[in-house]
Amino acid sequence: MTVAASLDRLDACLARARPGVREDALLAPAASDCLEMVRAYRTDAAVFAARDDPVNALAALAYACGWLDAALVLGLLDGTETGAGLLRGTVPGRHAARLGEKARRYAAMLGSAALSAGPAPDPASPAHAAALTVVAVARAFHGAAAALLAGGDCEASVQVSSYAHGWLDAGVRSGLLAVGGDRSLFAV
Repeated sequence: MTVAASLDRLDACLARARPGVREDALLAPAASDCLEMVRAYRTDAAVFAARDDPVNALAALAYACGWLDAALVLGLLDGTETGAGLLRGTVPGRHAARLGEKARRYAAMLGSAALSAGPAPDPASPAHAAALTVVAVARAFHGAAAALLAGGDCEASVQVSSYAHGWLDAGVRSGLLAVGGDRSLFAV
């Protein structure tokens, strides 16, 4: 699949996405924020692709998909999950050095962010279990990103790191996660 085809798939998911909470609900702003972030990073991905910047296009696209999938799973949005798969062969060799640098940096940032974020809700609340799930997703994807990076698959690693970071940021923005460390690692 190409970046363009993935953007089309994300557009189809966005066309079906609706707030999962009432307009006057206390979590309505969180749902709105998630949808806004998906749209913003989808736009960024298209701009990067048009400017022949496939490295940032991949990262922005995966990040947008992470935000959308997390918001859907958390119930902030209703719609269809992205079914985001890894794009292969979209970064020409002339971008290999930048891709490698970004993959290393993003895997490290994801690892730091996953350690810095923890459940905000009380352990006895159902929301605590949801928060633990968001952290578990991020940590599992960090392990996958690190393994892909160690195996030399920088293209997949940057996508996995970006997708998982979207989950973490959606968790923080929704109030499920509290940042206990470096706040600059999060979109808050």
